[in-house]
Amino acid sequence: MSRNIVLVLPFVAAVLFVFTAWGPAAPPNSDPDQPLELQMPDSLRARHEAFHAEFVQATQEDGKVGDAARMIETLGTTHFAKAKDAFAPLGLLPQLAEHKLTPAMRDAIQKAEKLRAGLPKTHGEHRQLLAGLNRLAEAAQEEGKMGYVRFAERLTLHIQEEEELLYPAVLVVGDYVKLRLNNQ
Repeated sequence: MSRNIVLVLPFVAAVLFVFTAWGPAAPPNSDPDQPLELQMPDSLRARHEAFHAEFVQATQEDGKVGDAARMIETLGTTHFAKAKDAFAPLGLLPQLAEHKLTPAMRDAIQKAEKLRAGLPKTHGEHRQLLAGLNRLAEAAQEEGKMGYVRFAERLTLHIQEEEELLYPAVLVVGDYVKLRLNNQ
């Protein structure tokens, strides 16, 4: 077990360093044994809300841009809603970076395990969203709506960021909390 901690700690340290500026975790809880209300970091939540608002705006467009956006509207809206829950463990990063750990953080383990179990489906949804965003960018290019081309590019990069950084970070938070709580 200690070998696992030694292997995981450098990665956790790097992740913690990168994400500690992402906003506050859930408000301090006076009883460390009571469950925390895990929350997505404010900066990430704000970025998701901005993406969603721009996405909704695209669905209201006439022509090919609106058609392309509406083709992935349900999938995109569902994905944005699921992200709030999936990224909630990242709200613990500032506390974990300060070596603060309480039994109440155990909820992060379940959320990380739920994410891990759902990753194959999420990756499939991402492929569908990326194909739809490609169609949206092509339609926007054709109609001269460059703002939507840039939106599709930004959201494509965000999906890549989720897969390369955010999802692994959630899994590391869950594993780290689990290892630390099990070794107390």
